[in-house]
Amino acid sequence: MDNYFDRKIISIHDEDELTEAELILKQTLHTTVRKLPLATFRQHEKQGGEDDDDEATDQLTNQSVGGVQRARQLAEQNSDDTLPAVYGGLFTVAEYFTRSFDAIKGKFFEKVIAAEDPSHRLDVDRNLGKLPQYLLEPELCWKSLSYTRETLTDEEEARLEGLSSLTLDLAQNNKQANADATLFRGDTLVFGEHRTSVVSGGTTARPSLMRKPRALVKELAKSNDVVTIERDVADEYGLEARSYSLSSLLKDIGVDNIHIHIGILFDEERRPATWENDPQQSTSHRLIEEFEDDFLGQETGHVQNVNLDSDNLRLEFDVPVESGSEESIHIHLSFLYGDNYLNTLYTGSLDAVGRNGSPDAFEDATGLREIISDNEADDLWLGFSVAERENKAFEMSADGSNNAMEIADMILDDEDLSHRLIRFRKMCRNGPREAIDNELISFATDLAERYYKERDNQWAEWVYGADAEHYLRDVALQVLVYDNISLPIFLRRFPEASPPEPVEDEEDETDPTLSDARYTFEQYLFDIDTDTTKKKNIYRVVRNKTMYHGSGTNIPSNTDDEIDWANAPTKSEIGNILDIRTPTRTLRSMSEGVSSTKGGVLVQRGDKFAVPVSVAHTMGEFMRELPEHAQPD
Repeated sequence: MDNYFDRKIISIHDEDELTEAELILKQTLHTTVRKLPLATFRQHEKQGGEDDDDEATDQLTNQSVGGVQRARQLAEQNSDDTLPAVYGGLFTVAEYFTRSFDAIKGKFFEKVIAAEDPSHRLDVDRNLGKLPQYLLEPELCWKSLSYTRETLTDEEEARLEGLSSLTLDLAQNNKQANADATLFRGDTLVFGEHRTSVVSGGTTARPSLMRKPRALVKELAKSNDVVTIERDVADEYGLEARSYSLSSLLKDIGVDNIHIHIGILFDEERRPATWENDPQQSTSHRLIEEFEDDFLGQETGHVQNVNLDSDNLRLEFDVPVESGSEESIHIHLSFLYGDNYLNTLYTGSLDAVGRNGSPDAFEDATGLREIISDNEADDLWLGFSVAERENKAFEMSADGSNNAMEIADMILDDEDLSHRLIRFRKMCRNGPREAIDNELISFATDLAERYYKERDNQWAEWVYGADAEHYLRDVALQVLVYDNISLPIFLRRFPEASPPEPVEDEEDETDPTLSDARYTFEQYLFDIDTDTTKKKNIYRVVRNKTMYHGSGTNIPSNTDDEIDWANAPTKSEIGNILDIRTPTRTLRSMSEGVSSTKGGVLVQRGDKFAVPVSVAHTMGEFMRELPEHAQPD
């Protein structure tokens, strides 16, 4: 399969192996990317209906694909501009799997903008009540963000922790006012509030951006004390040991100016927004005029020198540090767009504010295109594209199957392929990134070539129409991703899972079946929203240590084999092997079930646990090895 683009898949890699941009992408869309392969195997949840009724519509093959097509159209219209395609590839798919779509986009851009800050000081989602910690240690707060390119030393972590008790005593509704971006440079404190696009959230969303400015000015205008600086902190940071109002604290720390910028990032074509392309700009004019007229009007005597330039969406005023004091803090509030907003946020300069503002005002301007294009990866769009086509193949087939399902079953039916899959999963847990990427492509290629030759259908041609073998490699790749981050394909060996029937009389209780075991695997051990590495490791230890009389190994010779209880692990031995507390509750959840499951993936005798013969026989070679960090002796 020559001349085929090598895919970049990041979801199978450990976070330590990812670049900063990739880490932000994975953290932001992690759940979406894990759920996408479920759709390929017809295991995704329906959306659109209410109360899970029969009329719930599956949007996978209609509404959501329109978003992907829209991204493709924008990319084709602007072949030299990668931003529309990258932006679309990131988010048009995610909408199908989450109802907080705008929140996902907002968090993503908050992180990207902070990580790319050239000063290494920009903070994210800082609430007003926790502002002192950042003002005193802005660089350390930036380093403490999980996705930035640096980490705190033990000494720095202790230093930052020592400031954690400095909480401002503000009005409750003001204390939690969070800023998307906070930057302290020189004598200027900059707050940024992002709106993803000119149409994000409709006409009701933009007014919410004024909550932070209102909360900040209300607290600045008060004269009451909000925090006490103790002697040790005062000496460390050159302050007086006393009680402070918010305005006096900011002044003593060195804040002379506060800039509050409301930034609109993208236009309707998913390009950096500009002044000219904002259909809701009249709302911004109204909001800034109302802020000046209604809100500042209520603060008469507490604010001075009010200057509104509505044509340029700019408002400035002064807040005295103390009542009757000649010292004041200058406040600037403005609406900005795209690259102008980004660079104004990074620099603290006001040279690009207003309708005539331009990125040319900055010596080394940074563009949204540059910071977003670093986040290109194929997980999301490729997963959706394969899922959409494989659902069509399933609907058109007479067998109730599709290419992905057939490739998964081909792996399970072949001992060599099964062992290769086991080795690949182990490699993904602790192997080097380059080796993982190479094996992913090589394995997917081999699977596609074999399936292409052996299949007795034309499903790939039906849904793809071009080179079927190229498409089947992407399908095989998604099967490997599904097995790695969604659900293990060995569960296909079990009967279809179904919720346990309620039992009114305990005497009517029956032993768990293989169907019950699969349901426990899917809903407890491998559930995407609640699964943990700890639970999986506990199960792998029990699987490894469960021996059977007939085979003398941890794979039963047949379904009539028996557990060697004399050598089965106790719950304390399981905890010792993993160096954790005795996992009694987890073990019982796997054997007896939880409120929604019947258990059945383990059995218990006294304080010992084992894998049932039928379950271990069905699993075969899968999950037999101890976790890499286990202590078997």
